[in-house]
Amino acid sequence: MGTRTQLDMTRTEAASGGGMVSAKTPEAAEIGVAVLRSGGNAVDAAVAMSFACGVAEPWMSGIGGGGYMVIKGPGMKPTVVEFPMVAPAGAREDMFPLSGAPADAALFGWPSVVDGANVHGPRSVAVPGTIAGMALASERFGTRPFGDLVMPAADLAARGVPVTWQTTLTMSSDLAGLRLYPETARVYLDPHGLPWVSQDTARPARVRQPDLAKTLTLIAEQGPRAFYEGPIAASAVAHLQASGAPHTLADFAGYKAVVSEGLTLDYHGRWVHTIGGASGGTTLVQSLLLMDELGVAGLGLNAPAALHRMAQAFRQAFADRFAWLADAEYVEVPLGVLTDKAYAAEMARAFPADRLTQPTPGPAGRMGVNHGLGGSVPEYGPNSVEQMSDGSTTHYSVIDKDGMAVSVTQTLLALWGSRVTIPGTGMLMNNGMMWFDPVPGRPNSVAGGKRPLSNMAPVVISRIDTGDVVASLGSTGGRKIMNCNTQLVANVIDHRLGIWAAMDAPRIDCSTADLLISERMPAGTIAALRAMGHRTAPRDESLLGRDFASPCAVMRTSDGGTTGAADPYYAMATAIGE
Repeated sequence: MGTRTQLDMTRTEAASGGGMVSAKTPEAAEIGVAVLRSGGNAVDAAVAMSFACGVAEPWMSGIGGGGYMVIKGPGMKPTVVEFPMVAPAGAREDMFPLSGAPADAALFGWPSVVDGANVHGPRSVAVPGTIAGMALASERFGTRPFGDLVMPAADLAARGVPVTWQTTLTMSSDLAGLRLYPETARVYLDPHGLPWVSQDTARPARVRQPDLAKTLTLIAEQGPRAFYEGPIAASAVAHLQASGAPHTLADFAGYKAVVSEGLTLDYHGRWVHTIGGASGGTTLVQSLLLMDELGVAGLGLNAPAALHRMAQAFRQAFADRFAWLADAEYVEVPLGVLTDKAYAAEMARAFPADRLTQPTPGPAGRMGVNHGLGGSVPEYGPNSVEQMSDGSTTHYSVIDKDGMAVSVTQTLLALWGSRVTIPGTGMLMNNGMMWFDPVPGRPNSVAGGKRPLSNMAPVVISRIDTGDVVASLGSTGGRKIMNCNTQLVANVIDHRLGIWAAMDAPRIDCSTADLLISERMPAGTIAALRAMGHRTAPRDESLLGRDFASPCAVMRTSDGGTTGAADPYYAMATAIGE
């Protein structure tokens, strides 16, 4: 039988006797490791990387967005710094009238809204939290002055980021959307209104962001209140209000990042620390509990039976997510039940070992919920229409030489966020309002001051016996983040894989009606899953698409050193050790 050529992609694992960082761009990784080399701790490095990420890949994250940070250090309880985007106080659940058109793949399955107002434009903007979160993390857990950690990103914005083919592709992918907003087109496109292109990679074109450099310098000099109460907030509010958005100065001035305990799960002899509430962390923990009850770990890495049961666990967790998860300060949310081993055991007993079943959310009585609200995306399941679950997000992981680990996922939500750049600031704003279900009367419907249901799920793993950090990991990719991170956790804990092998192993994804499965899986495995009722959709990762989430991770070795890995299918992802 003949053969055909095949593109094999790989990336080496980084190793260090000291600290390590892993990020989606070399610029962010270099700034982070420079902080470690100068004596800063993991939080210091993460704060500097946060701002650098927003400059190096402004379409993925930035000071106009939000996110979560998980921290675990020697002798320190696991801690989460929460800085999500929140709805402005004037937001109302009927603020996005439905258009009557079919659900848009770009909307996570929500019904389409008139003029796409929750996808792009000023009304799609939620109040950003990144600066508040980084300032709080720096104050509580860092060792370096906050301003010193902001300035490397300001310098990078001033001198410009080299244009790669990935830059050109990203600009081209939403060229029409960028051109809808003159300031965004002016800042991010070339003088002809076209994507930047480097004709000579030895002398690349550069995307310079002088307005953003000035904004970051002001924040470095005056602190976060310059953003939330000063001229930056005034410019943002004036621009958004002029287009009919409900934002006020009070929305910015009243924003607070918070410190919480997050979620911690005892999973097969290791602690898994992540974020809780209306986030992907809750779904990740529920997935692990279901996998445990189904005995997935003992069936072998990526064996057909293991993948079948894993897929059932993922689909059940998604069904419960769509039915129940939302901001618990606004609606009853059965967080205790969703993360309870007894509930996972009840659900697992109903899953056949040899065929896929339709996932059904836990009933309201079992969940202890009395609100009577209908769930979001109730048609989710093996028989529904496939829906895309992409996103504009970045992740970075850090472990310093002393064993402190930080895992951060931050985002603008969609690629290029709202596409709105605030004139004079260089600040690209999020479209966090798209995370809300636009249909009134559901748990995750819009409300003033409410947190939308997010997909982020950064993770730190530590030893139960000593408390020492094992790994920091996370990924980007919208709803695909949760299944990716769950499999990385299982690969590290259940299969004892090193961080590169854990990341490089082929994966599945159940965030759509199709079971997305890497073409690197054996053909027999794919056939076996199809025979059990899974609507398998093999995907070629070497095509550099967005079929799976894109991870970054760092692991601590037994001798106190570190190893780092970055997604081989994301061209700019980089891990660097001290």
